[in-house]
Amino acid sequence: MEQQFVSAAKSLSFMAEEMGKRTREIEITRMYAQYVAGSNVEVNVDRAFSTVHIADLAELSLDVLLEGHDADEFIEAADELYERLGEISMEEAYQATAHPYLDLMV
Repeated sequence: MEQQFVSAAKSLSFMAEEMGKRTREIEITRMYAQYVAGSNVEVNVDRAFSTVHIADLAELSLDVLLEGHDADEFIEAADELYERLGEISMEEAYQATAHPYLDLMV
């Protein structure tokens, strides 16, 4: 009986640790999304035409256009993030996935 309690306590501890990691990942994802939105950058995804347009609204000449395979990989990464975390919007997933591209726009 005592072993069952120890086993249950270990399981609860593991679950709490995993929930903490997931919560932290959600916070980081939202932070990336807010950074993109706060940088006056818009992410437009067109799944039908396999395109992703990441545009700096303040400087229209600075943008990134992904097409075909590159766009599909971007969309798959955003979908995976959205499905795995579950508590973020699809827009936040797109914005967080676009975060690394901001370095290309300076």
